[in-house]
This record gives sequence, C-alpha cells and structure tokens, in this order.
Amino acid sequence: MSKVLIIGGGHAGANTAFALRKDGFDGDITIISDEGYLPYHRPPLSKDFLKQNIAIEKLSFKSADFYAEQNIYINLNTRIDAIDIESNLAITKDASFNFDYLVFATGASPRLLPMENADSKNLFYLRKITDVLSMQEEISSAKEIILIGGGYIGLEVASAMIELGLKVSILEAEERILQRVTSPEVSKFYDDFHTKKGVEIICNARVRSLNAENKMINSVSLESGESISADIVLVGIGAIPNTHLADSIGLECNNGIKTDQYCRTSTPSILAVGDCASSFNTLFNMEFRLESVPNALAQSKIASSSIIGNELFNNEMPWFWSDQYDLKLQMAGLSSGYDECHIIGDIDSAEFIACYGKDGYLIAVDSVNQSRQFMLFKKALGNGFQLEMSLIKDKNFQPESIFSGSN
Repeated sequence: MSKVLIIGGGHAGANTAFALRKDGFDGDITIISDEGYLPYHRPPLSKDFLKQNIAIEKLSFKSADFYAEQNIYINLNTRIDAIDIESNLAITKDASFNFDYLVFATGASPRLLPMENADSKNLFYLRKITDVLSMQEEISSAKEIILIGGGYIGLEVASAMIELGLKVSILEAEERILQRVTSPEVSKFYDDFHTKKGVEIICNARVRSLNAENKMINSVSLESGESISADIVLVGIGAIPNTHLADSIGLECNNGIKTDQYCRTSTPSILAVGDCASSFNTLFNMEFRLESVPNALAQSKIASSSIIGNELFNNEMPWFWSDQYDLKLQMAGLSSGYDECHIIGDIDSAEFIACYGKDGYLIAVDSVNQSRQFMLFKKALGNGFQLEMSLIKDKNFQPESIFSGSN
C-alpha cells in the first residue's frame, strides 16, 4: 500500500490530502505541520479574524473527526529536519516517516525587515494564527499602527485597523502602492479610497530606523527626516518560498521548487504545490510561482491526479481576490508586460474593470465590485480567447457579449 507524506498543513497541503481521498486513493496519507492548529483558512487572518469577528475554531477546514474518518494522519507542532532520499524517510528530532510519494507544501515565509530593533515585541508579520493572536494583544491597547509595505496584506490590515478605530500609516518604498501588481489607475483608486477613510499613505518611504525602548518600538524614522509614532508595526514586504528541505536533497529550485505541469519535481515521486512551488503552466507555456488560495487548490488536485496515475495538468488561469472595506477586488491573468490599460465602468463610483492589453490583446483584468462581469472575463481568458483591445475599448462594448457573439 502506497504512502503519501505531505510536508505542510496549509491550503495546498491539506487539500492535496482531501483530493487524494476524493480521487479514490486508499493508501496512507500523513500531513506534517509545524503549526499547532488543524489546517485552516488563511485569508481571514488579515481581515475578519484580525478584527475578532470570527472564532478561531471557525477557521478550520475540517474537524478532527473528519481526518480520523478519512484516515488522514496529522502531526501538529512537528518539523521535518532532514530527508533521506535513498531510504524514502523524512526525519524529525523524535521520529521518522516513510513515504512512497513526498509532497512539498511548505509555503512561504515573510521577508524580514533587516534592521536594528526588528525583533521588538510590537513588530509583527502576518502569516499564521499565532501571529494574529500576538498582534491582537497589542491592538487592544494601541492607538497608532504603522504598516511597512503597501501591498495587499498592508491594505487589508489598514482597512481592518481603521474599522477598529486606530490611526493608520502605510509606508511604501515604491512610487505608488500596489506598484508591482496593478496599473497606476488602480493604484490611485486605492490610494484615494484609503486616504478618504483616514489612512496616511507615504510613498517613496525609505525606513532609516526603528526607534525602540525596552524592545517596544515607539516610532519609525524615514530617510526623509520624518518620524512617525507607533504603538504597533506590521511588516508586509513580500514572502520567500520555503525551499530549504528541497534544496537539501538536490531538487531544482528557482524562486520556488521547480515542477512540471503535473506538479512533479526533478524527482517524479516528489511533488510540490502551493506557495513553495514554481510550476509550469501550459496555458502560458512558462513556469511561475503564485501565492494565492485558488492556485493552491488547483495544484492540490493536480498533485493528487499525478499520484494516482491520471493526467490532470496545470493550465489554470491565475486569479486572486482582496477584500478591503466594502471593496471586492478580483484579478485574473498576468498583467506583467502590459502596454495599455483601459477602464470599463466608473472608477469614482467604485465599480469598474481595468483591462490590461499587450500587443493589441487582453491579457489580464482587475475588477472592483463587478463580480459578474469579472467572471466572464476570467472564463474568456481561461479558455484562451483572443480578445482584441480595440473591441473592449469600443464605447458600446459589454462584457456579456463575449460569449453571446453580439460584438
């Protein structure tokens, strides 16, 4: 009977186990997680769970009884220290685990702020339940928070903190927030929206020092000479894929563990899924790494298929969402390299779609509060439709016409 060992208990790891049972795999499945909680939903960490609107037990994917009924063995608070590839053994300080198939679902770790006082008690990163629980202790008595990084995590936490009544400052090193992932038009929309809610956003902000007493930061100084007071500091400046174990056994890694379209690494009986994997995508005919729940779910099904001998492969259209205040941002496609951006709808009313084009054709969309139209664009992009930007820019264009043939 085959044994599957999954290292990592996040979205990708847990859902690989679920997919294997759904696909009829009747061998042993073991999940190794270095956390103390059953696998759980992570998007609420920066939103409702942070605001204490969701009880901790509501975050779990499944109950302990479910794992027992499905014969999925979970080892919590367990870290794999080494892998013996010749003996197919994963080794911890107290035990070892046999496997026929090994699945890396090791996720990513926050990029650390490399400066003095970054180890202060009131400086946080947000990746796990324990991060939020520690942060909540400080929030209860805090009045001011500084968010270093104007990406999705920073903006989502900003909206949560404003709702809790804190004074919020965002420090973004680039010229605009969301610079790496959206157009100037979408960046400006979110900058204006957050500013109207009371968030102070400082771009081109280079942190010179974290000023602390007794391991508690009280202000952040910028290279411009400005100093901003704070009771809490949250750092969200990106994430680094956890590839240490994969590197140690000679797997090919490049900004993630390299896999083919079947989620197989350079050793076919070893697979990688989720944030730690740089996977080949046949829709784009290229390899890339994504940090998103939809990507983790899609790859978990592909990994299961590969293990049981089917041929499901990675041709997924990347997509993502972010909830801030009453705004639902949904993104599909890869906008990198775009040469034009056309807005459909009304930015001022917070109901619009940003359409990214390259060489005359649509390659990606960002949608704000336009879920129905977004799904049409997402489906078209996923099906490989070649949508001409000239058609989209026509004043009479309606997204509903994509599949009706009326345009």
